[in-house]
Amino acid sequence: MELRHLRYFLAVADTGSVTRAASACFVAQPSLSRQLKRLEEELGVALFRRDAGRLQLSPAGLQFVEIARDLVARADRAQATVAALKEGEAPRLTVAAPPTTIADVIAPFLATTTPDDPFITAHETVPAAAYDALARGADVAISSAPPPTQLIGEPLARLPILAYVRADHPLSRRRAVAIDELAAAGPLLLLTGEHGTRQRFDRAAVDAGVRYQVAFETGSSQIAQALAAAGHGIAVVSDDPRYGLHPLAIEGQRDRLWIDLFAAWDRDHYAVDTIRWFVSRLVRYCIHTYGSEAAPPGMRQIA
Repeated sequence: MELRHLRYFLAVADTGSVTRAASACFVAQPSLSRQLKRLEEELGVALFRRDAGRLQLSPAGLQFVEIARDLVARADRAQATVAALKEGEAPRLTVAAPPTTIADVIAPFLATTTPDDPFITAHETVPAAAYDALARGADVAISSAPPPTQLIGEPLARLPILAYVRADHPLSRRRAVAIDELAAAGPLLLLTGEHGTRQRFDRAAVDAGVRYQVAFETGSSQIAQALAAAGHGIAVVSDDPRYGLHPLAIEGQRDRLWIDLFAAWDRDHYAVDTIRWFVSRLVRYCIHTYGSEAAPPGMRQIA
């Protein structure tokens, strides 16, 4: 089984078309078709079926596609490692994380690193799919969802969920608000249900027996804050303040609302030492930026 055959297979699986896959792989369409046929013969199964003019993965293809992604991702990481070793460099890392985490945590942290540190980059993913990105080439995934048991996972930070109001709002002179007061203060601008911030807020509302009015749901915390700044409601998000808004901690029935962040990676990753360096540095960055309360459980002594 050749690696290029797996790349061709994944290109067809992702595009649903041999023509588009050939273009993406910079190979002639007849050649790609032959290589794909050779892969199917080698495996002894049909990987695709045609449905309404589009190639769809067969049941066997659906099972094989994640294996192929994992093999290609591991090969790419191995090549990157060898290239780095030849140059005397530390391994490069790619971090998959939600947009808010990249904007407020990852990118500012990267700005504090030096050319002597490992090279780290990031790409955006929705929280629910962060760990799936590890099978697509990411080295580390960060999410508000606890990582699956097959991965190595560590708590990264505990960040507050905040209510953002305009400077002329009656709540703007306060530092915290009870969740029942918040629900009564006006319509809320909330993230959509797949976000951990929204899930945590909804659980707190149920615990407190609170009903709230939704002004708008969005997948972007920056949009939520922008709409709050425009006077359309109160934004409930976990990111840093923008647009001159005033943040308020939210008091639930038992405690303040927080969102936990976790970092996870493959158990057999070739760059475990570099990943652990990155996670350790990022934990300390969060504590330095957000205060000792941002330390994950078990690390509150770090300040």
